[in-house]
Amino acid sequence: MKRPVLVTVIGILTVINGIAQAIFGIVLLSLRNDAEFLSDTDLTTSNVNSIAVACFIMSVLLVVFGTRLLKGSNISRMIVGVVQVASLGFGIYALIALDSSNIPSAVSSIVGSLVVLYFLFGTEKAKQFFAQ
Repeated sequence: MKRPVLVTVIGILTVINGIAQAIFGIVLLSLRNDAEFLSDTDLTTSNVNSIAVACFIMSVLLVVFGTRLLKGSNISRMIVGVVQVASLGFGIYALIALDSSNIPSAVSSIVGSLVVLYFLFGTEKAKQFFAQ
């Protein structure tokens, strides 16, 4: 069966997100000894290094899962689904518990997660594609 367009879009966006995470990690590493950046963020060099490493790990995982999603991997579909459920939970938490400045971010997180979950699990085409 041909891969559904929306699954393709999600897979490509997942890979792009992975590339963006890697770029963010590089930027963080370039700023790890910048006194003004450290002061503004209230982080230490060690914290920045740890965050950058986490970004690199996340970038590799996102690229791997995104490419595997494009190939119809059910494992990648489940992992992306779990991440989206967590994102949905964080969005709901932010909407309820945090101040009003976080509402746009929380709503976009909730909507984005629901859309991805629907396109991966809620359409017949996606169900058929991943059932192969």
